[in-house]
Amino acid sequence: MRESRYHTHGCPKHWTGVAPLYSGLYCLRASKTRSIASTTHEYQKAGAMQDHLYAAARPRDAALASAPCGMFICRADGTFDSVNAAFEKLTGFAAEELIGRRTFESLLDPAELARRRAELPQLEMVTSRYESEWSFLRRNGTPIRVVLALAPLVAGPAHAGGAGAGPACYVGMAFDMTRYAQSEARLWYVAHHDGVTRLPNQTLFTERLELTIARCQRNGSGFTVLIAELDHLRKLRDALGLHAAELVLQIVGERLRGLFPNDGTIASIGGTQFALLVNETGAAADAFAAEALARIAEAIDYAGTALNITASIGIVAYPADGGDAPTLMRRAGVALSAASAVTGNAVRRFSAALEGQAARRFELETMLREAIERQQLHLVYQPQVTLSTGRIAQVETLLRWNHPQRGLISPVEFVPVAEEAGLIEQIGEWVIRTACRDAGKLLRLTGTLPRFAVNVSPQQFQRQNLFETIREALDEAALDPSYLEVEITEGVLLGDTEQALQTLFALRELGVEVAVDDFGTGYSSLAYLTRFPLNRLKIDRSFVMRMSTDSQCEALVGAIIAMAHALKSRVTAEGVETAEQAAQLEALGCDEAQGFWFSRPITVGALRNLLRPLGTP
Repeated sequence: MRESRYHTHGCPKHWTGVAPLYSGLYCLRASKTRSIASTTHEYQKAGAMQDHLYAAARPRDAALASAPCGMFICRADGTFDSVNAAFEKLTGFAAEELIGRRTFESLLDPAELARRRAELPQLEMVTSRYESEWSFLRRNGTPIRVVLALAPLVAGPAHAGGAGAGPACYVGMAFDMTRYAQSEARLWYVAHHDGVTRLPNQTLFTERLELTIARCQRNGSGFTVLIAELDHLRKLRDALGLHAAELVLQIVGERLRGLFPNDGTIASIGGTQFALLVNETGAAADAFAAEALARIAEAIDYAGTALNITASIGIVAYPADGGDAPTLMRRAGVALSAASAVTGNAVRRFSAALEGQAARRFELETMLREAIERQQLHLVYQPQVTLSTGRIAQVETLLRWNHPQRGLISPVEFVPVAEEAGLIEQIGEWVIRTACRDAGKLLRLTGTLPRFAVNVSPQQFQRQNLFETIREALDEAALDPSYLEVEITEGVLLGDTEQALQTLFALRELGVEVAVDDFGTGYSSLAYLTRFPLNRLKIDRSFVMRMSTDSQCEALVGAIIAMAHALKSRVTAEGVETAEQAAQLEALGCDEAQGFWFSRPITVGALRNLLRPLGTP
């Protein structure tokens, strides 16, 4: 290193800072009146102290030279006494151009210094540390933003000769803010953009939404927020992998971005959702939503496979549907939930009715969790009667909820909530075990028992342990499997058919029968009837209600009965409420019927009396 960087002007020998000290010999020449012996003694003493101070100064010199940031030492008037290589590189000035010739203030941008002169204290006023952002002018005249830090340099103890402290010195550091600004910009981008689509994320979208609200409050205009959610993206990811799902998100994001040639905002939120802010309202916003659905629905080629994507969109308008960002986003989510309940490519606008339904669902979910814990659920049983003999062939297990304050709550209302909340599996297992337990007790009490039918949801079929659950319930109740029937909906046939087939065949091998509930209302192919081991089809009540007034409906019921018999399956009609309907079904060859004409759902105690009337042996 060059010695000129650490050259000292006027600092006393007792200072233990970065610069070297005066030589001991120079100090001894000033003592001409002393004796030779005394001089020799003091020379030796001063030399020893100088060696000690030099030893202490060397690591400080090394620290100054190797510091990664620009560092300097200056006098009280700001004149440089020493600078390190990093400071030279930062400013573009060589050490010889700075030391003893310039002050650190001379490097500050003159225009900024004139504006902020009062902010920069005199060095003698700096007793601990000063720090602030300033602009240096480099040797070539270009500005560079730095953090300037100043602090007094602590002096060591006075030398043995008793000399007092010398002129004050100060240490300064200058940190280049350019790299920090770039790092901050990168961090800001990462914190405000989605990592997959590179679109703004929910944080940035909310900020822009709040700015738009403020603008519209000033000029009295409006806008629309849309939230679009891709349907069944998780299934696509499971089938083709994460890369395929991310590719779909990226392509859909680019397509939606193309809908904003001039203004508007799009963001990627929640993994499978996109938020869009458009300045249109009313019919123009509806047309925009339709265009967005059309763009999303365009086929995506993935390794030769055409991927067809559908989406659901929820819409809110400012100021009609909310005056602040949280309210608008929440209500857009409510509208999206309503759109998602429809089969694909649906758009729903927010309404107070939708919000009321959402609040009701949330309330029901909370109460339902409490009902499970407090055992407020119970079972009732509705007989299914053989039309030709009038005997009870089966009883269907029905779930009921009697809330202590709200009274009876319909399954039509709380079962969908249980499915959405992920409670249906827990409830379904309880139903299976309770029904088997009731059946076992009835068999032991009466000596006779119709088959007990329990409904099993598609969610339960997705679990690997459904078969084990049913077998354990039968074993615990000491009930023969032939007394149990599981009723499935056509939704089971639309899911993982291989898993469903495996479970159903295992149940049939065990001796449990299988029925399809609400037949004719789903979208399954009739070809499934030949693949699944079915014992019975249950005709939905909607056909039975119209059968007496609609000849085509009657013909359809007759066709279902004939088809089921050809496949060696029995047929049960639901919702039979009149003698005319019962007679008409019997004439068509229907095997069994269920409905209020025969019996309302009854408790297990009433079913015992029905199977074995009081007073019979």
